[in-house]
Amino acid sequence: MRKGFAIYSFLGAGLFLLSCVAAVGQVFTIIDENVDELLTVLTNGNGVPAKTQDANSGSEALEVGVTGGDGQNFNPAIPDWSFDIVENPTATNEFRYITFAWKKDGGEGIQLQIHGDPDTWGHRYHAGQNVQNWNPSIQVLTTIPAQWTSHTQDLFADWGEFTITGMAFTAWDGNAGLWDDVFLHQDADLTPVEPKEKLTTTWAEIKASR
Repeated sequence: MRKGFAIYSFLGAGLFLLSCVAAVGQVFTIIDENVDELLTVLTNGNGVPAKTQDANSGSEALEVGVTGGDGQNFNPAIPDWSFDIVENPTATNEFRYITFAWKKDGGEGIQLQIHGDPDTWGHRYHAGQNVQNWNPSIQVLTTIPAQWTSHTQDLFADWGEFTITGMAFTAWDGNAGLWDDVFLHQDADLTPVEPKEKLTTTWAEIKASR
């Protein structure tokens, strides 16, 4: 484990501290080796969410299949999500950066939408075309990522202060969109930690500690 990091994982119903060593930066895991848990809260949208072995790293990633409609899965109020985006994060629920990897199977565009207070869905990133013209949205690639591509964005510089409460994984068109290695972090330099080191606490141990 990277020295000085407190690693968090999203497991179904909330945010739980898995390991802490004199933290100088916090990392919150949205997608890594926990896709089954994430699927339980993506309760809205007309996409077909699934776990796929086509991953950027590790053994699994989130896939949103496109069958028509809005081609996405989302939840604006994921249980226990209340992450403050600030210029100088220090508290365990404060962050500044997001890192995400994505891939697109066909179609013209893909988008990651972040729901927050204020401005609800007014925090978006897309690659290729903004198919539904959902704005505001920052284009991070001019073409769709046909292969796994990773990005780090400065949420504070892009959108100012807000509180994250939910997220949308928007494939739009083609066959599917895939997402992996999605993290919120305090430091600009995110050094990935192996999944086996993130998920060392069992679900039973987490429930017992609450």
